[in-house]
This record gives sequence, C-alpha cells and structure tokens, in this order.
Amino acid sequence: MRRDRGDGTPAGNGSAYDVRQRKARQGVPEDAPRIAELLEVNDISCWVAFEERFLVIEEVGEIVAALRFRQDFERLYLGFLVTVPWIEERPLAIALYAGAPDAARGLGLTEIRAQAPRNKTYLQQAGYRRRSGGWRLKITDYS
Repeated sequence: MRRDRGDGTPAGNGSAYDVRQRKARQGVPEDAPRIAELLEVNDISCWVAFEERFLVIEEVGEIVAALRFRQDFERLYLGFLVTVPWIEERPLAIALYAGAPDAARGLGLTEIRAQAPRNKTYLQQAGYRRRSGGWRLKITDYS
C-alpha cells in the first residue's frame, strides 16, 4: 500500500499523470548521502552512492528513486534501478528511463543503452527499443 505524501499531490496509482509529474535529474555530489540511504533500504552497499553516478527522482526533499549510469564518448549506459519500497516502482522507473535522454543530451551523447531484463516493460513504455545486446534509444529519435 502506498503512503500518501500529505502534500495535496495525488499519491499515485501508476497512471500517466504520475509519470508526467515526476522529473528525473542528474544527481549531484550533495545527493550522495540520500542516495546511500536509498541503497541501504534496498540492501545494496551504500559506498556505491559515493563512487558512481545516478539519475534521481526527488520528492519532498527525499530521493525516492535512483538509476545508476555511466558514459563513454557517445553513449549513456544505464545500470541498476532502486526505488523506495513504499512508492510504486513502475511510475518512478518509467520517469527515470524517460528522463535519461535529457541527461544524455546535456552530456553531448547520441545514444542510450540499457541491459535490464527485469525492467524491460519500463524501458519499452519509456520508448526504448529492443536490440541485440539490450535496449537502445537514439537521442535523435526521442522527441
């Protein structure tokens, strides 16, 4: 059961409304302690928060979802996804995957790749295409 945030915003049921309302952003160094808390809630070693890069969704001052990423000269590679257990994962995951093109554009990259068999439905709903070796999204295709 989802908790109501108590701020007048609908708590959410995974509808398109929820995805549009949630904005992913690139994490900043100041987010690391809050990302570490999120990782610990999900039984993942918290040191990762200080050594890796993440896209995050923040609500009411709390990091509620994070998606690890790395980059090379032309691609953004998406890694594992974590969310708080008391908010439905689906709308958070779709918002993170849908927000990745903005982050990639900001970094001057042309393509996003993800290998996430567990999240294939989320990737598909965010516009990614299944290709050999995983999921891909060309930044020029994304509007």
